[in-house]
Amino acid sequence: MPGCYWARLGGFSGSLDDILENNNTSGPAIVTILPTDKGFQSSRCATWTNDLTAITPSRTSPFAGEGTYQVGIDIAPGTWRASNAGSCYWARLSNFSGGGVRGIIANENGVGTVTIAASDKGFETSRCGTWTKIS
Repeated sequence: MPGCYWARLGGFSGSLDDILENNNTSGPAIVTILPTDKGFQSSRCATWTNDLTAITPSRTSPFAGEGTYQVGIDIAPGTWRASNAGSCYWARLSNFSGGGVRGIIANENGVGTVTIAASDKGFETSRCGTWTKIS
């Protein structure tokens, strides 16, 4: 949903120090809430669910839209090309626990080609247009 904000929380004081990880997204989001988290906050998001079934027609079909996708479920490993490389941001993810750098394997701005490894857990995309698998 456009303008979705979420945060994993370590406390409830309202201090920035309580935010463990957070992110803004305009597409599907996947968040792993850890047993040590004290809370979870979101606003302007769709209904959260634990249903992680595929959201794409097939793992190798072109897909469009901002958000987070599961490697091996939503999209296949391999090399993908975006239709809108100029303003494109993408990130290969090792986990879904947050928007911070700890879960990012690699990321780029303005580069519309990426090779996603079978060991990657997720793929985040923004402003890239349609992704097409090229190998």
